[in-house]
Amino acid sequence: MSLPGITEEQIAELLTYATGSSSSQPSLLVGGASDRWYARISGELPKRFGCRTLLVTGVPTTLWSILESFLRNQSFLERLQCPVPRVYGRWPQYGIALIEDFGDIRLVDAISREPKRRNELDENAIDLLVRLHSLPPDPHLSYPARELAFDVEKYQYEFGFHVDTWLIGHHLGVSPTATERRALDGTYRWISETLAAEPFVFTHRDYQSTNLMLRDDGTLGLIDFQDARQGLRQYDLASFIWDSYVSKSDERRYRITQYYRTAAGVTDDPDRFDALLRIAAIQRKLHDAGAFVYTAAHRGKTEYLVWVSDAIGIATDLMIEFHQCHDTGAMLAEWMERKRQAMRE
Repeated sequence: MSLPGITEEQIAELLTYATGSSSSQPSLLVGGASDRWYARISGELPKRFGCRTLLVTGVPTTLWSILESFLRNQSFLERLQCPVPRVYGRWPQYGIALIEDFGDIRLVDAISREPKRRNELDENAIDLLVRLHSLPPDPHLSYPARELAFDVEKYQYEFGFHVDTWLIGHHLGVSPTATERRALDGTYRWISETLAAEPFVFTHRDYQSTNLMLRDDGTLGLIDFQDARQGLRQYDLASFIWDSYVSKSDERRYRITQYYRTAAGVTDDPDRFDALLRIAAIQRKLHDAGAFVYTAAHRGKTEYLVWVSDAIGIATDLMIEFHQCHDTGAMLAEWMERKRQAMRE
């Protein structure tokens, strides 16, 4: 069995460390949208691990910083007893780490298999989110979730890269006129400055049903937190409520929002809280749409293109609710409709 970018000798070294023998073979798992890959090690594992399987996760050595961010954030989260995978070993020279295996059942899978438990699972996810948002920064640790922030510069970068380059330019095939460019830039600036002005909390950055694992004990475990940073609390909540992989009715979104406000003890004006939630959702869904296109083009994972239209639809529907970005939302919706018509021809 081969692993991406790893030699047979390196695999043998890893297996000997994990199992005491190089005879077992890791099984490569289907990955997500990132550059990381995963493989499962099973068999007779030493008692020190306290489990029956382990995961190897890796990146090309040139991208070690991605995995290093995961490991540094993991140290912070584990110290505060958050449900994150334990780390058993790391080999930067090979671009790999050995971590705890949370299994194969994601929240999206659990909801599909047991729809009657959906309210319970939603509430469990929000309880965990409230816990994350209450985490105090640790000034004694160096980790990206404390050192990075959703500031204006970050939002502007995402609009430029994901939205302008990949969504509008590559996917929709549009070269905006000078007037359209001014409208886009004005909308980007308004959203960026509005969101960046809010108080910061620990933000997972991709809090959705594919990054929450249902563990053997029935509790949720958190994965893929390498991009965590400081940001407004509505960002993660918007990511969960407008999850690309689990659709939610308006009534369910309202109920989840109210549950979050109560659990987190939020006393902000409800209308203002909801407005910020929707503005965060606009940014998130436009980013999602561009990221799906980028993932398909750059990594060959074309299965993500199926989610682009819905992401744009959510974003433009929300944009039309605000006078600051109403016209830009209508413009994006028109461009998307042209794309659909061209695809039908």
